[in-house]
This record gives sequence, C-alpha cells and structure tokens, in this order.
Amino acid sequence: MADQVNYYEVLGVPRDASQAEIRNAYRRLAKERHPDSPGGDAREFALLQEAHEVLSDPERRRRHDEELDLAFAASQLSDLDFSKLEDELAARRAQREAEGGPGLGERLRNRLRRGKRGSRRENVRVRGRYEIREARWYEPHHFEPEPVNWKTGALSFAGSFAAFIAAGQVGLWATGAADPGPLVWLAALAPFMSVIYTLVGLVAAYFAYRAAGYWGVALVFVAALVVGGQGGPAGLLQFATLGMALLLLAIYLGNRRAARR
Repeated sequence: MADQVNYYEVLGVPRDASQAEIRNAYRRLAKERHPDSPGGDAREFALLQEAHEVLSDPERRRRHDEELDLAFAASQLSDLDFSKLEDELAARRAQREAEGGPGLGERLRNRLRRGKRGSRRENVRVRGRYEIREARWYEPHHFEPEPVNWKTGALSFAGSFAAFIAAGQVGLWATGAADPGPLVWLAALAPFMSVIYTLVGLVAAYFAYRAAGYWGVALVFVAALVVGGQGGPAGLLQFATLGMALLLLAIYLGNRRAARR
C-alpha cells in the first residue's frame, strides 16, 4: 500500500476532477512525454496512459480511490501511537462534556441533514461513491459537450439548416413574398417574424452546443448564412445570429457567476 501509485498526481489533477479536466490534462501531458517528442520518456508516457485509462472508467476510478484511501489509512496507522490513543480520546470526551457540546450521534445527524439539503439545492446525483452535479436545461455553462466529430457536426448543421428553411418559408408566406395558398392566416405572424427567427437561432444553437460545443454553434451560423444568403426572407440571418449571440452571452455570464462562488 505504501507504494500505491496516485494516478491523480500523475495527471496533475485533483481527486474531484471532472472527466473533461482529466481528458484535457492527459492530452496536454501526452504531447510533452511522448517518446517521439524532445524530452519524452517511454516509461512516463506508459504511466500516463495507464492513469488516463483508469480515471476515465468510473468503476476502475472507484477502485483506485478505495486503494488510495486504504494506503492513506495504512500510513496513518503505522505512525499512530496506540499507547496514547486511549488517553487522548478520554481527554477529548471530557472536554466535550465540560463544554456541553452535542454528542457524536447528534453531530452526525446534523451533518447528514445538511448534506441532503445541499444535494437538493445543488442538483447533485450520486454515481457509486461520487457526487455528480447535473446541468439543468437552463444552465448551458455546465454542459460538457464532447469534441465535435462527423456525426455531431452533421447533425448540428443538418438540424439547424432544416429549422432555418422551415422558418424562412413561414416568413416568406407571412410577409407575402410567396403565395401562402390556403395558409393565408400566416399573415398574422408577420409582425412577430423577427422574434421567431431569434428563437429558432437560439434553440438551434442550444442543441448544437450541447452536442458539439462551440463548433456546433459555428455550424449553426454557417447554416443560417447559407439559408439567409440564398433568397431567404429579410431579417432571417440577422435575427438568427442574435439568438446565437444570446446563448453565448448566457454561457459567458453563467461561467462568470460560477467563478465567483
């Protein structure tokens, strides 16, 4: 136990690090310690890969944390002087009784009650022995989107492109730029089309950011640019871009507020 490797120290992250922090630390250190890089070392690189594999798997990470706790406990026990332990406990018990403080059972109950209240307030769910904060739908700054790939990128572009095509067609009918046919009642939406375009841009950017991060938002803007620049109704590109900007502003302000806590 004394020689237990601490994979958190290998990656240079705290024990409560998120998966995104572990992934970023691994990528940064892998570039420095790769055997093909100047100053790289094959043994250190292998240890780095092992640390990333263990901490990226929830079950293996849980077992690693238990091993670290056991190693720490063994280290503490090896330094413990049992001949003085009973006298120290008796002295502490006498001090608590003299001060009239709460007993051990009451202190534990109070701590558990505080922990339950804090979990509800912070929207925490438990996975194994870990407490994971779930991002609410109105907290996009807490989302942890995966790096963009072909699938998430294509879905972000195609979904937003279809949404802008639909909103643009409704705008053409509502403003009379195209014959609405039996949908003449859409003319009532003409004064509100700027709001509709903004909402479509906001919602499309929201789901794209959740799936592919900032690259997803960029693909939404490209889709709006294509639709708005190819005969789309006036105002579609401008107000859709406003919706995307509102989402980015919400993420920025959320990060600012979280940093101040």
